[in-house]
Amino acid sequence: MSIPSSAKFSNNNLQRMFLSSDGSDQQPPTLTNIDKAKMTEILSHVENGTGDKNYVVIDVRGEPEIMMGTGTMSEKVRILPLPQITMMAAFEMDEKSFEAQFNFPKPSLEDTLVFTCKMGGRSQQAAQIAAMSGYKNIINYTGGADDWFGGEFVYT
Repeated sequence: MSIPSSAKFSNNNLQRMFLSSDGSDQQPPTLTNIDKAKMTEILSHVENGTGDKNYVVIDVRGEPEIMMGTGTMSEKVRILPLPQITMMAAFEMDEKSFEAQFNFPKPSLEDTLVFTCKMGGRSQQAAQIAAMSGYKNIINYTGGADDWFGGEFVYT
């Protein structure tokens, strides 16, 4: 299979296509992977309303997995399972529909989204989806619940 000679791709076009949905020449999203120490710091800011960034911490595990396993890292952590992000195009919803569906305000494009899951894989996927939806400041907690709560858990 060959690519037509009329198709011209550059690294910038591909980066924009996969990292930003708005197609502008603005700076692409920033994805930062963090460890437990940095996650502890972020949660402290969220719980105390301090810091210079508006963090929205989102756990992308399913509610049964959270409730039957570890629970959440903080009562300030929002639950938005990865299947709902993908199947419902959650980050493309308008603010009113998002809040009605997920019971928390839709993060603004200026917020810093912090994703977590069990071990970091699903949160990485959610971060990529958020980037394609126009979010620019994205953090992935690579250790997830296993790291946070001190080990692997058996989910029954």
